[in-house]
Amino acid sequence: MIKSRMLPQLVLHIIIIVLIILLLYPLGFTLWGAFKSEVAYTTSRWYPTFPLRISNVGSAFTSVWRYLLNTVFVAGVGTGGMLLIASLAAFTFARMKFFGKEFLYMSILALMMIPGALTLVPGYMLYKTFGLLNTYWVLILPLVTGGPIFGVFLLRSFFEGIPKDYFEAAQMDGAHDFKLYYRIALPLCIPIMGTLAIMQIVGAWNEYLWPMITISDHEMLTIAAGLLISFTGQYVTNMPVTFGGYVVASLPLILLFTFTNRYYVQGLLSTAIKL
Repeated sequence: MIKSRMLPQLVLHIIIIVLIILLLYPLGFTLWGAFKSEVAYTTSRWYPTFPLRISNVGSAFTSVWRYLLNTVFVAGVGTGGMLLIASLAAFTFARMKFFGKEFLYMSILALMMIPGALTLVPGYMLYKTFGLLNTYWVLILPLVTGGPIFGVFLLRSFFEGIPKDYFEAAQMDGAHDFKLYYRIALPLCIPIMGTLAIMQIVGAWNEYLWPMITISDHEMLTIAAGLLISFTGQYVTNMPVTFGGYVVASLPLILLFTFTNRYYVQGLLSTAIKL
């Protein structure tokens, strides 16, 4: 009986170990590849070797720092605008009554079901008509207009879970609707807004298709598109420096999640409880 039970568990453990190796090995390959010389990479690319060549990361940083700054600016402004619009709209849907509220809310939720590829060409034509191609606006506005869709869904459920007594007490003291929003609702939803901000920043950091087709000036590209279009072509024959660029591009997100993962998880848990 014991052997018959141990065999399925052993098989399951072996499958899990194999899957973990398949997940982590490409990350390790990139990490140790970033610190190899060109000769070492050619002869021993599949496993780590010494000495480590730290200069690869420095060379990569000098080529990608502009893309990093562009991404920080675009993600920061876009995320700020997204949080403002999403929180205002969600508070309106959660705490106010007006004609057609549920229809409008369902219409917003329906937008979540539309694949982004379907709006790629119309979006390009729209921004071209307004003369916004090859500007930072063409990168920021899609974050401000498209990001709030999921944010409204998440924040409305959060706002509806806040006890009504808080709002009723403030209204008795003469607080108007906007004061209820920024004095009561906004401070209470900081954890979930932090979660939304992290998700938006990660999405902006990894986006490469939209910047590739709307930005022709390579100096204005974000990090994912910059690595693909300019950096990779520049170091196509020097893979260690290319891997160094990937490491440099990943470090800000790793640091972001390291210092904010507590708020990220707290926001997800609080929303799950209220849902």
